[in-house]
Amino acid sequence: MRHPLRHSRRRGNNAVEFVLCLPIWIAVVMAIMDYGWLFFRQTSLDAAANIGCRAGSLVDPGNGDENIAMVELRATGRMRAEMGRLGSGTCDTCDLVAYTAGAPPERSLVCSVTEPLTPLVGVYVQARSLTSQQVARLEWQREAAP
Repeated sequence: MRHPLRHSRRRGNNAVEFVLCLPIWIAVVMAIMDYGWLFFRQTSLDAAANIGCRAGSLVDPGNGDENIAMVELRATGRMRAEMGRLGSGTCDTCDLVAYTAGAPPERSLVCSVTEPLTPLVGVYVQARSLTSQQVARLEWQREAAP
């Protein structure tokens, strides 16, 4: 059987260890939250740009590029919808750009999404602007009319 005095002398060790380790654990948890939010937002931008660019690339630009504005409108509309679906709400602060590059048969649709990042904690990750750009080859490759 243990002596009662021997046990009572070690009562404060757990509290001291807890107080010494608590700031480290809080710092680790805050870093995980900040970087997790950063990676989640960047992945959301990548997905929205990819899906929007793919949706726009399926639209026929028409003879003489009469529907090229429809291609770009479909891409930006789908990017906006995906940003809303992925948690950005209406994406009022997003900058969505879609344009065509090149000439047939190598014409592509370039889609870009830019969004300001507001960190959750703000200790490890500072406010910045996140950007994602995707390129998709247009499915319809027609020469523009002279």
